[in-house]
Amino acid sequence: MNRFGFEEFGGPEVFEVIEAEQPAPKPGQVLIQVLGFGMNPYDRTLRTGAAAKSRPLPFPIVPGTDVMGRIVALGDEVHDFELGDIVMNYRPIGGYSEYVVASTSKIVKKPTALSYLDATALPQVGVAAYNILHYLLQAVPGKTIAIEGASGGVGAVLIQLAKFLKLNVIATASSKNETYLRQMGADEIGLYDQEDVGAKFADRADYVVNAINGGHDNGAGVQMIKADGHYVTVAYADVDLSSKPNVTHSQLGPDKSYSTKDALNFLVDVAIKWGLTVRVAASEPFTLAGVQAGQALLDTHHEAGKIVVMQDHKVIKPVRKDINHL
Repeated sequence: MNRFGFEEFGGPEVFEVIEAEQPAPKPGQVLIQVLGFGMNPYDRTLRTGAAAKSRPLPFPIVPGTDVMGRIVALGDEVHDFELGDIVMNYRPIGGYSEYVVASTSKIVKKPTALSYLDATALPQVGVAAYNILHYLLQAVPGKTIAIEGASGGVGAVLIQLAKFLKLNVIATASSKNETYLRQMGADEIGLYDQEDVGAKFADRADYVVNAINGGHDNGAGVQMIKADGHYVTVAYADVDLSSKPNVTHSQLGPDKSYSTKDALNFLVDVAIKWGLTVRVAASEPFTLAGVQAGQALLDTHHEAGKIVVMQDHKVIKPVRKDINHL
């Protein structure tokens, strides 16, 4: 089988096709034929070497945390999944591949409510949004949440999950994304390129989530948070809370207490009961050229949304038994 990875740090051109043996599932695992995988900014830090100190990995490195695919083999002790099931998989690495093995605790069946594109783009941003609301904030219905960078991957999913949980949502982004924020369900919108959003929503939010790429918001989030609120940063960024010393600050990051299975099941529940979508900025072909093109987009300020790499529709087309998963 083929994987897409690299043997040295650099630009998108360092990606190459790596031949590997097709893995076999162990007990409690399944083998997934990958129909699509998502690309995330973290994948770029692996490629450039920016994450080499914080997460040293041996070459070749094959990135990829978002996978959507078809189960083609079952390990022993697997009872909740069948051959042909279309599943979403959230994994630590290795998704840029034709086949992957995954524990049943890291997969969930794709519901009809999610398209193939949504299911491919959702795992990383969806799990992040779930962890923010359920673990870090332990959000309470009726409270107000301000989401900065609300048109991005995590931010847009946060809007939808927050509305499902009956929170009041303030969303901030650039004016070109105003219509999109309304479509996602935001109650109030701040357009940072047209107005002072910090002043507009000063002391209004019980929770603030800074989901801006890089975390730079010129202090707007601190202005918006209430004196006893809870401020969450998605990117690793310093926050000056000296003006509001009683505000709790949390940083989203890996935590072994987080449950991937609970997060995936919750996302499916929201998709079925409420509706859930992920903006896709670009869909590239499942080829080396497609991977390199997607990585090149990660190097730019591309249109808001996820970049995905998808198999040809003839490969994605399901066999008759999993028609109920479409």
